[in-house]
Formats: sequence, structure tokens, C-alpha cells
Amino acid sequence: MGRKQKPHYPRMEVELADESLLPPRRAEVVILAARGMSAKEIGRLLDISPETVNWHLDEAKDQFHAHSRVDLISQGWMQGLFRARMFAWALMALAVIPSMRGRPSSVSGGRPPVVRTTIGRTAIRANYA
Repeated sequence: MGRKQKPHYPRMEVELADESLLPPRRAEVVILAARGMSAKEIGRLLDISPETVNWHLDEAKDQFHAHSRVDLISQGWMQGLFRARMFAWALMALAVIPSMRGRPSSVSGGRPPVVRTTIGRTAIRANYA
């Protein structure tokens, strides 16, 4: 048995809504943390040590009265510090479009009619899409 794989979630493209709230370097670190990067990844990308990354995050936590990194990011979203880039909004809008279609009808060639299946003594009624 191998190790259990961590689930992979796509990283959202995030930017600061108001750039005057944080110093430039701290803003870079917080944005990359909001995108889901670890301290090591941020450090490699910005050419600083992971300890410096954690220091910047701790300073931002103090500034926003956050208790953890997750709390910092969630408070950043709630207080309007972050906004999703337009590409992320476009992807989200495209994901919603299929659910906005009207109910399928026999005219539009939607779902086939309901089929009744009998298994043993029990009749099961199911929709097949």
C-alpha cells in the first residue's frame, strides 16, 4: 500500500483590492499564500527564506487580528482585501451556465421519459439522464 494522495485543488488567481493596506513585499507574500502556496514555495518564488515568509505572514496576521493563516486569508476575503482576477470570474460564470438552462422537454430533446424497473417484488422508479 502506498501513501494516500493529497487531494489537488486548483489555485485561484487572486489580487489585492486595495494595495495601500500592505507594504509591497508583505502584499506579495499574502497574495501567494491566498493562492494556496506553502512557505517554501513562496520563498523559492520570491527568493527569500521560508522564515522570512512566515514573518511577513505573522505581521499580516497581527495587522488583521487573525489567529492563523487560514483566518488571515478568510478575513482578507471578508474585509475586501482580495478580489479574484477576471479570468477566475469568467471560469466561475462558465461553470454556472449549464445549470441556468431551462427544464428539458420532449420538444427540446432533453431527458428520456421515466422508466419503471422491477427488481424482485419492488418496483423502482428512476430518471435516466
